[in-house]
Amino acid sequence: MDGVSDLRQLTLLRRDATYLALDLGDLQAAMTHAVACLDLARTSGDAGLTARAHVAVALVMLDVYDDLGADGHFREADALARAAGEVRDVALVAVNASHYELERGRNAAVAARLLELLRSPFRAGLDSAEPGVPPLSTAFHINFVRGAALALQAGELPPELVEEARAQLPVSVRELRAMQTGPQEVAVLRLQPEILESLVAWELLSGRVPVARALATERVRLARASGSQQALGRALLDRARVGAVDARWADMERDAAAAVGAFQRASLDLLAAQARQVQADAQARQGRFEQAFEVQRDLTRRLEGLYREYFQQGALLREIERQASEAEVRAEAFAEAALRDPLTGAPNRAAAMTHLETLLTRAAGGHPSAAALLDLDHFKGVNDRYGHVVGDAVLVRAVQVLTREIRDHDCLARFGGEEFLLLLSGASLPVARRVCERLRAALDTHDWTDIHPELHVTASFGLTVLTAGDEPTQALQAADQALYAAKAAGRNTVREA
Repeated sequence: MDGVSDLRQLTLLRRDATYLALDLGDLQAAMTHAVACLDLARTSGDAGLTARAHVAVALVMLDVYDDLGADGHFREADALARAAGEVRDVALVAVNASHYELERGRNAAVAARLLELLRSPFRAGLDSAEPGVPPLSTAFHINFVRGAALALQAGELPPELVEEARAQLPVSVRELRAMQTGPQEVAVLRLQPEILESLVAWELLSGRVPVARALATERVRLARASGSQQALGRALLDRARVGAVDARWADMERDAAAAVGAFQRASLDLLAAQARQVQADAQARQGRFEQAFEVQRDLTRRLEGLYREYFQQGALLREIERQASEAEVRAEAFAEAALRDPLTGAPNRAAAMTHLETLLTRAAGGHPSAAALLDLDHFKGVNDRYGHVVGDAVLVRAVQVLTREIRDHDCLARFGGEEFLLLLSGASLPVARRVCERLRAALDTHDWTDIHPELHVTASFGLTVLTAGDEPTQALQAADQALYAAKAAGRNTVREA
């Protein structure tokens, strides 16, 4: 594979390692892989890949409830994907962000985010899929049905979205039911518990509580068969909440207590705390206030330690992210320094040659530019007469004077000694000549006496146009010949190739 393909493959491997570490509960490893993934993606210059890397970092942050950090990465991912017009990546960000909003109980935000996606040109991204992974539309329908149904049931959805949500809900429900009964790939089979959870919310919204309870029970059965304590705890907790709808307080308490046990066996303390809260609510509903109080007091004590643990873990992950960001900034600074002349701060020869090649590529596409070599006149005499300190000051000042006279996207580079290369993007020969004359006059009329009372500096310019078919060496030779002509004409002048 070529270098770009290798870099992309490494980025995707780091992303996969992030998700594997999350599944294993190793958050430090997950964050290390995620920031490495982000660094590689940025290096690749692929906006879509970088957006996906931001999503990976956000998902790690969510596991330690660093919502602020996760929001920042989701926003960055969304902006990158939209700017690049990557329909799948915009959809990916929206679906992933809606999933975490569901986990936080922000059901109205889920419905609003996903409806906005449906109204946008990026909805086409929902139909795309990676090999072995269901299309994003699957997760979209799961998240939308659950979020919109719960938001409507609680009266949380803004009035302007209610009609739109009610129109989309049956469409998404049909898709979920088709996934239950139609041909199922392995990837879709793994999503059956989430599909059932969303359908439970729909049936409760529709007032069909017995149907909702049957679906919740089916989910518990699937979870027991899977052997996953986390899946079992979530299924039991969901059925406990169904029990609350039709006041089956004993069933609710029993399921909540079983969910506590499942979450504890999986070392998911925060979910266990949520289940304990449901258990206490059920006990209070049955008039067993003393037991409910004891559960609540134990819950408060556990939460204090739990929040402290999450805070410490979140701080550790932010430190990993900070160190990676600082390393990236240092690497960028070193790369920038390698392309700068240490004395004047102007781009150096290597940077100039890169810029020249870019302009020659554009010239081949019919967009000519101009290049000029300029040389400070009699500069050796400045060093011999006034010393190298004054000579260095002249070089620095010359760059400052010339840079003020050119556009931001033009390039003035120190090419060697007292010689500079000027690259004028998109400039025709008449325009380039006027620019060079302006630069020549700026140096000639500048007041140099603060550097030395007797000092006066001028420069000679050799100008050429960059056209289709030119090679860097040819362009530089043409400019050099013109520069030689300028010096032969008495210096402090501009000559064209």
